[in-house]
Amino acid sequence: MEITTKDFGLGSSLISLTNKNDVTIAFTNLGARIVDWQKDGKHFILGFDSAQEYLEKDAYPGATVGRTAGRIKDGLVDISGKTYHLNQNEAPQTLHGGEDSIHTKLWTYEINDLGDEVQVKFSLVSNDGENGYPGKIEMSVTHSFDEENNWKIKYEAISDKDTVFNPTGHVYFNLNGDASKSIENHQLKLAASRFVPLKDQTEIVRGDIVDIKNTDLDFRQEKQLSKALESSMEQVQLVGGIDHPFLLDEQSLEKEQARLSLNDLSVSVYTDQPSIVIFTANFGDLGTVYHGKNQVHHGGITFECQVSPGSQQIPELGDISLKAGDEYQATTIYSLHTN
Repeated sequence: MEITTKDFGLGSSLISLTNKNDVTIAFTNLGARIVDWQKDGKHFILGFDSAQEYLEKDAYPGATVGRTAGRIKDGLVDISGKTYHLNQNEAPQTLHGGEDSIHTKLWTYEINDLGDEVQVKFSLVSNDGENGYPGKIEMSVTHSFDEENNWKIKYEAISDKDTVFNPTGHVYFNLNGDASKSIENHQLKLAASRFVPLKDQTEIVRGDIVDIKNTDLDFRQEKQLSKALESSMEQVQLVGGIDHPFLLDEQSLEKEQARLSLNDLSVSVYTDQPSIVIFTANFGDLGTVYHGKNQVHHGGITFECQVSPGSQQIPELGDISLKAGDEYQATTIYSLHTN
């Protein structure tokens, strides 16, 4: 596999890997993020051309977000019998770990070439009390890419105090290869028959879990995304699209949990996490510019694999606590098919 490293600005590096299929994937240590995934100049994800663009336009695309991905109601979290007040960067909520969180940091990195697979391991220490979270936490995110077009993300962490930890990858897919084209023409298959509705436009969870079988949000049988995005369902209308946690019917890394398709392109999603937050870039006419193209409403889609946000309100969603000295591990795989 061909490996190249170059300056990406602001002290960051861009690491690009090209396999035998001429598929190139690129990562940066700014936010331990994916920057590009493309073949023959066609981009499958949304990304910018420099580190500065991320910090000036939108620091979330492609990034590792945390310590806790998603929204935490009122920025309050209970850990081992004590309530902690987190940074409320989307007042009064905490979003994706608070302001200037791990997605804006320069991580250290090492490249490990295993022949058929190359691993890029990013590491970061988040200090005790950062954005209100207890515990000094040592974390690593290893992005690997192989000759079969599999991009794997492995998350690992250990904290010296009881804390909470629930990271994810915030990559936007758009198989049109162009942010100025909506993903409503994509097909989606998703192995989830329940989802978590939102309370209101604050986008915190309502407090219940809802069966979505035979509704416009039922993707157990593959269907076009426009069917959901044009739905009259109250939850779709509330956010102008999809921005919801979907609870996977069977938690298993071995099972294809989701598949996004357009013509002869598709991406399969595998994860050991219990839910996938799908966000269809519901930005209206406020989308940013990628590679000179204005992002349209629904100009991208995420598959954020994690414990669903709202577990403080709905314990059934899972446990995001991380005990002092325990090892956190999670894995997500995105597999690209080009025929």
